[in-house]
Amino acid sequence: MVLGKATPEEAEKDVFRAKCIGCHAINCNRNGPKLGGVMGRNAGGVTDFPGYSEALKKSGVVWTDKTLDDFLKDPNKLVPGTKMASAGGVDSAQQRRLLIRFIKRTDTSLDLCF
Repeated sequence: MVLGKATPEEAEKDVFRAKCIGCHAINCNRNGPKLGGVMGRNAGGVTDFPGYSEALKKSGVVWTDKTLDDFLKDPNKLVPGTKMASAGGVDSAQQRRLLIRFIKRTDTSLDLCF
């Protein structure tokens, strides 16, 4: 879908589907931690997700629009040694903004919980 022709919510879903859904959901842990309620939370702070890297747990990062944008752009730059580095970054500032809005809306319509 062309981002300029979609509703904002459709564009957000398209980017989440393309970039995040392989590992993340909003309300459940998958290969990565659930993203619901991430804003204001300490990195590595989902207590029922056992798969965090030590680097992320010890990073001292608190998720805000800015830290999440930085992490999405280059995970290993913000938190050297994070497991998220294997997924790569999101180069497009527009796509990062869309992802952050989607996460903040806590839209569970794409959740694939197992």
